[in-house]
Amino acid sequence: MSRTQIGLTILRFGLSAVFLWFGFSQLLDGINWVYLVPDWAVNTLQLPPAMLVLANGLVEVVLGALLAMGIWTRIVALLLGLHLALISFSLGISPSGVRDFGLVLATFSLAIIGDGKTEDI
Repeated sequence: MSRTQIGLTILRFGLSAVFLWFGFSQLLDGINWVYLVPDWAVNTLQLPPAMLVLANGLVEVVLGALLAMGIWTRIVALLLGLHLALISFSLGISPSGVRDFGLVLATFSLAIIGDGKTEDI
């Protein structure tokens, strides 16, 4: 395994850990996440904030698990990057928003490069 592949594997597992941790946190303790649901999401989707938190948690767990397993790495990373970009922009210029923007760029990098094993999407 080359250094590039090792680095990409570390990036993939690190990002997976972030999405899995946040996803499971939302599924297991969703009420503590409701305050972060933006009004535009509630108004657009016409769903209660608690349901949006659970749906978000489920998406993050499923996609985070796929990323950890290296299944459809580029597609999953792109979806997670877009998902996190929405969250980052909703948080704005704040410590959490800037941190999430850095994770967006890391996730997009993985979407562009892939897992280093194949050139496939």
